[in-house]
Amino acid sequence: MIRFEEHHQEVREMIADFADNEIAPRAQLLDESQGLPTDSISQLAELGMLGITIPEFYGGAGLDLLAACLVVEEVARCCGSTAAVLASHLFEGSTAILDLADDAGRERWLPGMASGETLATFALGEVQAESDASGITCAVGEETDGYSMHGRKTWVVGGALAGLITVVARNGDEQLQDLGAYVVDPSTTGCSRHQKTDLLGLRGAGLCELHLDGVRLDAGARLGQSDSGWSPISRVVDKSRLGGAAVVLGLARGAISHALGYASQRVAFGRSVDRFGSIRAMFADAATAIEGARLILWRAAGLFDAGKAASREAAMANLAAKKAAYKATKDAVQILGGNGYSREYPIERAYRDVQAATPFGGGEDLQKILVSRSLTGAQS
Repeated sequence: MIRFEEHHQEVREMIADFADNEIAPRAQLLDESQGLPTDSISQLAELGMLGITIPEFYGGAGLDLLAACLVVEEVARCCGSTAAVLASHLFEGSTAILDLADDAGRERWLPGMASGETLATFALGEVQAESDASGITCAVGEETDGYSMHGRKTWVVGGALAGLITVVARNGDEQLQDLGAYVVDPSTTGCSRHQKTDLLGLRGAGLCELHLDGVRLDAGARLGQSDSGWSPISRVVDKSRLGGAAVVLGLARGAISHALGYASQRVAFGRSVDRFGSIRAMFADAATAIEGARLILWRAAGLFDAGKAASREAAMANLAAKKAAYKATKDAVQILGGNGYSREYPIERAYRDVQAATPFGGGEDLQKILVSRSLTGAQS
């Protein structure tokens, strides 16, 4: 059962109002300029949203993943790029430290992340291993006082803004159990960021490649035990799928909302187009798919919040959200006719952002594989 407490509703209403008044007016320029949402992220930090899942002991709000889902969705309703950066911080950067770091690591990094002084993200994918952790080649070597890291990471969401990046790297032979997570300060010598531009969507999400050429890390930079391997890292990846789902569902809701307003004003054949059966069917399908995906997402977040395993539910939520968002934004463009392709309306941007967000957390085929494995017990 999904339970909404009073604070969930309060946070959602506050962020919905903030997104409408502060984030939405900047969204088009952010997309066109391929800039970075620094002002919006700073304001979200002032509202305490960057520390929403961080315990009060470290300066955060101490709320749950369900609350984080609601916040990201409301931001995405107005701007996918800003929401992607926020989701990466909450569901990847913060989760990595909360779930993998020891007490010393939490005390070292979480206060700055909670206050918004430090934006965090997570670097897993590589050019030849975007969704295949076994293909990771980024590697670390032990030094007398820590580690040195060499390799390349790609498609790091929010990487151009982040002050802390948890990097998944190999520390031994080519086995999943030889992977580890390391906290990297991107300003360290040997670390460079190369922002990706001219993208289809999420053009303001600070996506970048991360080059690591002999980056020196202190002994405390490694998260977890030396023999921890892929299993604890996979839990961070599972939770990251919730963030991806929240982003695309917010985009879908925003597109459908704009399409509803347009259809009620656009007149054809003597009546508003929202009176046509085919248009009404599109709205009905979109609303049903979006609400179904939201319920799966909220259930998965609730399971994680209760300390239960929810890998299958996270994959289901990600799959359902992407399928719903793809169709909803596509239909929204169609409902607007020729105007659906115009930048005068935000729907074409939402459509592009959904396409760009689809690979993050794994595409639809990967989610289907994960769900089917959980049902059949198959390992491959």
